[in-house]
Amino acid sequence: MENPIPKKVKKLWNAWNLRGSILLSLFLQALLVFFASSRQRRKSAFLLTLIWSAYLLADWVAAVAIGQITKSQGDLADHTKEEERLFAFWASFLLLHLGGPDSITAFALEDNEFWLRHLFGLILQVLAAFYSIYLALDHNKLLLPTLLVFLVGIVKYAERTRSLYLASLDRFGATALPKAEPGPDYEDVAAIYSSMRSVQVPTRAEMPALMPNYEEATRIYVAGGSLSRLDETELLREAYKLFQTFKGLIVGFFLSAGERKFSRNIFLNADYANAFRVIEYELGFMYQVLHTKVVVVRSKIGYFLRFVSFSFIFCAFVLFLLVDKHGFDEFEVHLTYALLVGAIVLDAMSVIRLVFSDWTLIVLKEKWDRFVPTAVLKRSKWSKLVFQYNMISYCLDERRIPVLFKFAEYIHAKEFLDKIKIMWFSTSEKVTENVEKFIFSELQLRAKEANSLRDAMEACGQRGDSALLRLKRTPIYIKLKWSIAEYQYAESLLIWHLATEICCHEEKSEVKDDGQRLISKLLSNGKKLATKLYHPKKYKSTIIGPHERKGQRICKILSDYMFYLLVMQPTMLSPVLGNWYIVFQDTSAEAQRYFAKHSIYSRSEAFKELGSVKPKYRPAAVKGVSSKSVFFDACILAKQLQNLEEKWKLMDQVWMELMSYAAINCRPIVHAQQPSKGGELLTFTWLLMNHLGLGMQFAEQEEPAGTKMVAVKY
Repeated sequence: MENPIPKKVKKLWNAWNLRGSILLSLFLQALLVFFASSRQRRKSAFLLTLIWSAYLLADWVAAVAIGQITKSQGDLADHTKEEERLFAFWASFLLLHLGGPDSITAFALEDNEFWLRHLFGLILQVLAAFYSIYLALDHNKLLLPTLLVFLVGIVKYAERTRSLYLASLDRFGATALPKAEPGPDYEDVAAIYSSMRSVQVPTRAEMPALMPNYEEATRIYVAGGSLSRLDETELLREAYKLFQTFKGLIVGFFLSAGERKFSRNIFLNADYANAFRVIEYELGFMYQVLHTKVVVVRSKIGYFLRFVSFSFIFCAFVLFLLVDKHGFDEFEVHLTYALLVGAIVLDAMSVIRLVFSDWTLIVLKEKWDRFVPTAVLKRSKWSKLVFQYNMISYCLDERRIPVLFKFAEYIHAKEFLDKIKIMWFSTSEKVTENVEKFIFSELQLRAKEANSLRDAMEACGQRGDSALLRLKRTPIYIKLKWSIAEYQYAESLLIWHLATEICCHEEKSEVKDDGQRLISKLLSNGKKLATKLYHPKKYKSTIIGPHERKGQRICKILSDYMFYLLVMQPTMLSPVLGNWYIVFQDTSAEAQRYFAKHSIYSRSEAFKELGSVKPKYRPAAVKGVSSKSVFFDACILAKQLQNLEEKWKLMDQVWMELMSYAAINCRPIVHAQQPSKGGELLTFTWLLMNHLGLGMQFAEQEEPAGTKMVAVKY
C-alpha cells in the first residue's frame, strides 16, 4: 500500500521536527519568564490559559526533543559528525529548559505533590542528555561548552524538583512547625528536685517560660508605633514576620492564644489601608513560596549556584564563539546562538528580579531603604478585582439563545455552556478604598467585641442575624429574621441576593425619576441652568443628591461577587453550601418560568415586573415543600426592606456577615490557591479575620508563662 504522506512533507518534517521543537521550547521559556508572575496581579481567563498551556507544553516539548536527539544520533546515515556534536550541545540546553524559569515551578498546588515524579524525570532526562553527549564524544570540539551547559541544566532541574518538594503540603507544614522543645532533661531535673526536697519541701516549682511573652511584645510594639505609622518597607517586613507565624494556617495548624493576642492587638490599632497592604504582602509571600523557586534560590548556596550557573552559560557562549565552525550548517549555528543568548538573557532577568524582589527588601538594612525605587515598593500583589454576576442576568441570558441551551441540555452539556455564558456576560468591579474601609471597619468592630476565644468563635458563626440585632430595633429583627434563621446558608444567600437586586433597581428608578424632575425644573428656569443637563459629571451631586448611595454600591458589589463565587467557584463556599445546587436550579427554573409567562426579555422589564409583585403568602405555605425555590421569598424580603429607613446600612452589614462566614469556613488550602489566580477578596477577608483573632484555628487559652505547677510524687 502506498504511503499517503507525500515524500516532500516527510522530508520537511524530518528536517524541521527537531529544530522546530527547540525553537518552540525556547519560545515557551521566554513566555513563562515574561508572563508567569503576572497571574498574581491579573484576573484573566486568557492569561491563565496561556500560562497553563505554556507550562504543560514546555515540559513535553523539551522531553520529546531530547528523545528525538538520541534517536537521530543513532542513525548516522542522515547526519554528519558535526551535526551529532551540535545535537549533543542542544540536548544540554533542553535539560536547562526542563529546569524551568524561577518565576514558576508549579501552576497549581497539586503540581507540588508530584515532586517525586519530577525527581524520576530528572534522573531519566539527565541520563538521556548524558547518553547524547557520550555518543558525540569522539573528537568533539564542543565538549567543554556542552559540559558547562549540561551542569547548569542539572542544577536548574534539581532546583525545580527541590522547590516542588519544599512546597508540597507535608514538607511545607513541617516548616511551619516551631523548633522541637523537649524541655530540661527529666532525669537531671528529677535529681535536682529530689535533692531540694531533702532540704525543704516546696509544694510548687517555678517552671521556665517555654513560649514568647506575646503580651510584653505587643505592649512594646504598640508603644513604639502601629501599622498606621509604618512606611512601605516596614510594612513589608512586618508582613514577612506575620507570614512566618500564620503560614501554618494553610495546612490546618492551630495557632497559640499568645500569637492570636499579638496579631489581634496589632491590627486593632491599624488603619484599613495599611492592614490591606500587609495582607497583600503576606499573600504575595504565600504565592512565591508555593509556586516559584524563591525558597531554593534565596539561600547562600542558592546565590552561589546562581552565580556559577550564569558564569558557566557565559563561558559556554564565549567558547562557542571562538570554536571553529567549519562543517556546521549556518542555520544550526544561528539556532545555537539563539539558545545561548536566550539562556543568558533569561538568566539575567531572573537575577534582576531576585535583586528587586520582596525577599531582598526584607533583609535590606534600613539605611538603604531610601535608594529603593518607589515603583518597586508600590507594585501591586493582586488584581484588586471582583467578578460580578447576578441571578436575573443568569436567567435572562439563557433566553437570548434558547435553541442552543436546549441542544446543550439534550447532549448533557448545559453546565459547560453555563460556565461559558457566565464568563462571557460577567463583569469585574475594582475593590475601591470605600469597600476596603467598610470591610476592615466591620471586622475590626467585631474583633473588639470578641475579647475571648469563645466570643470569637460565636462571631465567626454569624451569617446575618447579628447584623439584624445590631440596629437595636427588636421589631426589625423579628420582621426579617426568617430570611436567615429559617434557611440554610445557600438559601439565605440567594434570597438576599435577589432582594438586593430588586432594592438596588428600585433605588435607581427613584433617583432617575428625581433627576428627571430636577432637569425639567432646570429647563424651565432658563438656558443657563439647563446647561447642567449637558455636564452630568460636573453636576452629578446636584442631580443625584449628596448621599449618592455609597452603601448601596457596597452591598451590590458584595451581592454580585458572592453570587459569582456560588456559580463559578463553589469550592470556595462548599463547606457551608449543603445541597445548594437543588435550591439554585429550582429558583432559576421558577424565575425563568415567571419571565416566560410575562414575556420578559430584558433586565428593566424584569425589575419593573418584580417591583409590582406583592406576594400575600409565603411560598412554602401555598406550594408545599416539594420545591426549594426561594424566588418569591426574595420578593417578600425586598418589600420588607424597602420600608426600612436604614435598609442600606442593614444590607451592607448582612452581606459582610454572609461573606465573612463563607471566608472563615472555606478550607485554608482553597484560599492558598487564590493568589495564583489574581487574588480573591474572600481570601483577604479570611486572613484579616485570622489576624484580628476571629479565626477558628486557634488553640484554647494557654497557661501564662511562669505559672507555678504542683509536683506530685507517684
